[in-house]
Amino acid sequence: MTITAIGFANKFYTLWQITEETKPLGNGCNYVVTHYTYIKNISFDKETALAKYPGATLDENLRGKTISWKTEKEVWETVDTFRFGKYKYENIDCCSDTQYIAWYWDQIYEEHKDYVTEVLKKRGYEVRSWKSSYNDSIHEYLVDPETLENEKLSLEAADVMMKQLVKNEPIEVIPERNLDEFGEFRIDDVIYHFDLWKENYYNGYVYGLPLDKKGNAKRIKNKKLNITKYSYSRNGSIITINVEEFNIIK
Repeated sequence: MTITAIGFANKFYTLWQITEETKPLGNGCNYVVTHYTYIKNISFDKETALAKYPGATLDENLRGKTISWKTEKEVWETVDTFRFGKYKYENIDCCSDTQYIAWYWDQIYEEHKDYVTEVLKKRGYEVRSWKSSYNDSIHEYLVDPETLENEKLSLEAADVMMKQLVKNEPIEVIPERNLDEFGEFRIDDVIYHFDLWKENYYNGYVYGLPLDKKGNAKRIKNKKLNITKYSYSRNGSIITINVEEFNIIK
């Protein structure tokens, strides 16, 4: 296919001949070679150039690199085949390598990505998004089935914990460390926070010791705590317990 086009370079509107050759590669992909050939300068004025060549296509971004050059690219007519990589030209939905499909999803865009998204959703993936605080742009990311299952289990564990907390029953727990620099220790998805604690230092690191009701700092690492007075809050699967009174069970 050959067309005549009007481009623009410096001050002149210019006349070009554009020839396109297409070679089918199969599976909905064509190899397209486009040749650009400069013919002549037409005019400084756009309307004059268009009047001289009324059938020509206007492309003011068409600027000559040289008198002639060509571009080569693959043009896809379908969305259901891999466009690059080790499975190129193969059907995506028939591919058993789901981890590769997930990697591939992160490299593509537009309507092709929509198709790959549906393939991954059928295999248990979920697409989530977050908003950039820098420019308010929206970014999507994949969550794999294993992570989704772990999130489900975490929510179920939080539900069980909440049933205990609403009864205001004492909590027994064995921390594997003393408090961090925020006056907290964490076990799985439960954060134990102490308002009253003493800051300590060891080899340049900060750690804390909670204060009992007498105001004494207590080492709690690997000791059984009996938390008798507390308040709590929940954010998804994360529960924060604000410890007000505790004792160490010997």
